Amino acid sequence: MSEHHWFDGSHPRSARWDAGAALLCVLVFWLPVDARAPALHTALIVLLAAGMAVRSRWPVAAFAAVAGTTAAGAALGMTHDPFVAAAWVLYRVALGRSTSRSLNAVGAASGVLIAAVAFLGTADAEDTVRYTMLSLLALAAAWVLGGTTRRAALQAEHAMLAERQAAVTAERLRVAREVHDVVSHSLGTIAVAAGVAARSGDAVRMRDRLGRIETVSRQAMDELRATLGAVREGGEAAERHPQPGIGDLPALVERMRASGVTVTFTMTGTPEEPPAGVGLAAYRIVQEGLTNVARHASGAHCAVTVSGTPGELRVTVTDDGPGGATADGFGLVGLRERVEMLGGVCTAETRPGGGFELCAVIPVPEAIRA
Repeated sequence: MSEHHWFDGSHPRSARWDAGAALLCVLVFWLPVDARAPALHTALIVLLAAGMAVRSRWPVAAFAAVAGTTAAGAALGMTHDPFVAAAWVLYRVALGRSTSRSLNAVGAASGVLIAAVAFLGTADAEDTVRYTMLSLLALAAAWVLGGTTRRAALQAEHAMLAERQAAVTAERLRVAREVHDVVSHSLGTIAVAAGVAARSGDAVRMRDRLGRIETVSRQAMDELRATLGAVREGGEAAERHPQPGIGDLPALVERMRASGVTVTFTMTGTPEEPPAGVGLAAYRIVQEGLTNVARHASGAHCAVTVSGTPGELRVTVTDDGPGGATADGFGLVGLRERVEMLGGVCTAETRPGGGFELCAVIPVPEAIRA
């Protein structure tokens, strides 16, 4: 996190505001020039204006100069400024150093200065009390306002940082889900094909399975490159490598069939162009379901059903394996998170008559379906 904040005084408007405040204080509190010591009076005005002009760059030094000048001018009867100029500079000090230690130091210094003015001044007791109270009030208000502004600004920065960090974490989780889905499905398909090849005594069939393994491996590498490339390069990469969707489901089912999994596939009433997130979620659900069947229910029959109804898309993957397939824990968590982000519901459970069912219901806006 950068140590430079919006209140560090780097904005070009700060100098103009400081110059304006210095001119106003001189006109209101320091004129006319004392005829008894015009040179000294003018020197104090110049010192005061210079201190106020540099408050954004050197706030502590500027406060010491302005407060000291004000105290000297008040003690000599050359100004009746109740430390308003000093309060203007103190506000900047509080923006950068609003701590209890700084408060004690500033409070002690201000108290000494005001007390010196009260004892050395020539005003009567009533005027002295009034001047002292106004001075303390101006300085205290400047310090409290500066500290409050600083805390509010820091809280806003921390909230923004937390929001950015949450976005980074969400993106990392999204990439982790994508990589898991790609790798899990591909390795599951490869494992099934390799198992069939290992048990086959037919050289032709073995070559066919090995070729299938090579094809799946290349497809997995291409999809991983697309996913990781989108993360590294941003939105342009994502556009160059579109994510799979509902239209890619028939090819996915065919690849699983070629790997030795028995699959029936039904798709009815689906929108022609669903939102990208909905299409990708449907694809990943079917991919995860088929992968789990290949891993945990070898030889089972699998049924994939994708159906669209007004306002929702339902995706179901079932198998009739003995005892049911066991879903991949990480993959299931990722699917549930993906579907819930779209406002849907995802369930995975053993069927009463045997086998396993993975089902997701995802809302689809009516405008999209039309």
